[in-house]
Amino acid sequence: MGIKKEIKELFSVWKEVFSNWKYLVLAVGMGLIFYSTNVLIANFSLTMYFYEKNGLMQMLKFFSNLFLGFKGTILFSSFLSLILISILLSMFFSLIAYKTIMIKNAGGKTMGFLGTTGIFLGVLAPGCAACGLGLLPLIGISTALLTFLPFKGLELSFLAIGMLGFSIFKISKDIKKEIVCEIK
Repeated sequence: MGIKKEIKELFSVWKEVFSNWKYLVLAVGMGLIFYSTNVLIANFSLTMYFYEKNGLMQMLKFFSNLFLGFKGTILFSSFLSLILISILLSMFFSLIAYKTIMIKNAGGKTMGFLGTTGIFLGVLAPGCAACGLGLLPLIGISTALLTFLPFKGLELSFLAIGMLGFSIFKISKDIKKEIVCEIK
């Protein structure tokens, strides 16, 4: 199959999935939740301090400013990788939901090893791991250790982007295939 035809099929699947408002809302929601979680983790103590001193409404206003201005607090490359992982993760979840509903009683396998690993790495170190974003510090991996890597831990983000990208490609191709149930 030609590359042009394959790209056209991918966009056809994405159009089919994301033209349904439910999957579009799921994708946007997942992307915002993932991004917000990273903003909160990076600024957790500051946000809690602001809450204690000023109350819930002022803390929410403060958090919205953090949310909108987050790109100014981290490296640009980290911000781009965080945005890209947020988009890919949200697309992947929507495609998984679509595929799951499509085969709901067929007993098929929907999420493979690469998709799971890509999500795991994306959650662990979604931006610059050396900056302390993600959940690495919570599981005892010092982000200072990652500064010895050539790209200061950004390698984990690249790996997550690659795995999520491949998983999106694979599940998009699987959605186009006919569902065949094995009869015993």
